[in-house]
Amino acid sequence: ARTGEWRLSGCTLVVTLEPCTMCAGAAVLARVDRVVYGARDEKAGAAGSLWDVVRDRRLNHRPEVVEGVLAGDCAGLLTDFFRAR
Repeated sequence: ARTGEWRLSGCTLVVTLEPCTMCAGAAVLARVDRVVYGARDEKAGAAGSLWDVVRDRRLNHRPEVVEGVLAGDCAGLLTDFFRAR
């Protein structure tokens, strides 16, 4: 639904793969309250794996992070998707 403003306060971002640096930064700038993801991304993850952009104490907004939700299922979806390409 359209909020009519750039802040996404009260919103939760739910994704299968841990956000990259650009996506994590966008979530912080948009003031997303919570980031929920399934599979960790050891190569480019920026919500706890490789970097932790969303919980950096130097930032004025730090969303709550919930990681590992249905991690096996999410990893399987990603593996199947990239195998088919």
